[in-house]
Amino acid sequence: MPKNIKIQINSAILAWAREEAGYTPGEIAKKLKVPTDRYLQWESDEQAIPLGMLKQIAKDYKRQLAVFLLPAPPPKTKKPRDFRNLAISQEGLSPHIMLAIRRANKYIAMAGEILGKPYWGDQYQWQTEINQFKISDTGKFNEDLIEWLRTKLKITINDQKNFRGTADAFRKWRNSLERELGIFIFQFDMPQSEVDGFCYAEDDPPYAIVINKNIAHARKIFTLFHELAHIIRHQSGICQAEVSADEQGIEFECNDFAGKFLVPDSEIIQIAGLEELTTIAREYNVSREVYLRRNLERELISRTDFFSLLEDVRKVPKTPSSKKTGYASPLIKSKSTRGNKFYNLVINAVCENKIDYLSASDVLGLGYSYIAAHE
Repeated sequence: MPKNIKIQINSAILAWAREEAGYTPGEIAKKLKVPTDRYLQWESDEQAIPLGMLKQIAKDYKRQLAVFLLPAPPPKTKKPRDFRNLAISQEGLSPHIMLAIRRANKYIAMAGEILGKPYWGDQYQWQTEINQFKISDTGKFNEDLIEWLRTKLKITINDQKNFRGTADAFRKWRNSLERELGIFIFQFDMPQSEVDGFCYAEDDPPYAIVINKNIAHARKIFTLFHELAHIIRHQSGICQAEVSADEQGIEFECNDFAGKFLVPDSEIIQIAGLEELTTIAREYNVSREVYLRRNLERELISRTDFFSLLEDVRKVPKTPSSKKTGYASPLIKSKSTRGNKFYNLVINAVCENKIDYLSASDVLGLGYSYIAAHE
């Protein structure tokens, strides 16, 4: 067999795969250790590519090799609207974010196919119930909607205050949103500087919220409800929820919703300083910035004192999502990434012969033995 086998492919597929992976021609050429001009020839001239190089490209683009042998490019992945600030959004979507978007698309598409439209229509009846709560002309969410949602999620303020820290709070909120609203909550590895999370909600359900697994748990919780606000508005969006400083527009409205849901007006008291702020924020399992902003909204603190205290809050290094030392099994990692709802849906589908072991292994990131153990 010749050592330097070359493969003829449709160059449009190569360009499609690169764009879907979030790379520029220069970035991928650097990873492949080839001149950019040479790589661009493969995308434009339908020049045969060495098999070894094509395998490396498939690995970098997180695609199966067979994809590059298709006669034409598949449809492009539908991306959520980018609500991040201009300085960040102009840089585009990095490979980490593009991979997260592709995975979320794949997971919710599979869930939709497995259970079908009638099932998801019933699961999302709450959307019809929400229509009774009108969003104001200024874009503010109805206060009654927030109260209704708390009842729907079956978590009272006292329950929230009794959570054992923000990690436990995030798990409880996540499970409640999945169970009561049918929204999948995924956690993927994404750069902290680029995104807090994103959501899908424009087409037929099911919908999904994707959280950056690297951010602090308090920030994850706020992002959950920021993204839920987008879903209530029937919007898909990519966001940096807590860093939005804009006091107008959709992002402000979604921040306003998240803050009022997590800390209702009746729970706000005037804070005297950083120590008290820290204590109260911990009591409600929210970030200090969230509680501080709620003080400002209730006019319990002057803007001068607010910005002074906010500066003190931000001087303290941000706490990333805690990473436990020791071994975490593939099963634990799979459930943490995909959530109990999606994990159980896939396992049940295998047991009911709706999907095969290979498909389940692919979407759950687990070997055959883990899947077979449920038989």
